[in-house]
Amino acid sequence: MMNTLLFWALAGTAAASALAVVVFRNPVNGVMALLVNLLATAGLYLLMGAPGIALFQVILYVGAVLVLFLFAVMVLDWKTGGPPFVVPLKPLTAGAAAVVLAGGGAAFLAGNRLFPRTGLPEGPPGPGPGIREIALDLFTRHLLVFELASVLLLAAAVGAVLIVRKERKRS
Repeated sequence: MMNTLLFWALAGTAAASALAVVVFRNPVNGVMALLVNLLATAGLYLLMGAPGIALFQVILYVGAVLVLFLFAVMVLDWKTGGPPFVVPLKPLTAGAAAVVLAGGGAAFLAGNRLFPRTGLPEGPPGPGPGIREIALDLFTRHLLVFELASVLLLAAAVGAVLIVRKERKRS
């Protein structure tokens, strides 16, 4: 009973904060709502018995990506002219998006009925790799990709700082 209540509380928090990310006009408030969403998602992973994924969720997304987002928002100082990424949706665009989403959902459901999945194993899946196995794989086989991603994030942060410096010198 307690797990069910906790699940619904975390799921409701995740859904409400995801909506808040889209609705808030202030980018800092949007990033803070994203923080709540990511933490609620980590709580859901814990409830599902996946503490390793919850740990990666907190370390990677909350600890790295979200800090980078907040850094970019603070450096770019979007409060002066309003956020440049807010574009009002036209009714025709919104209608087209709704038709595409509904068509995609209908195609997915029709595909599942026309092509039923067979040969699936019975019962729950076995235990997956632990944190040790994932770490060994990440830092041996995928070390180059890991380092390239960190260089890419660093280049994005430096690029954001350079763009802001050029804009401030012009004004």
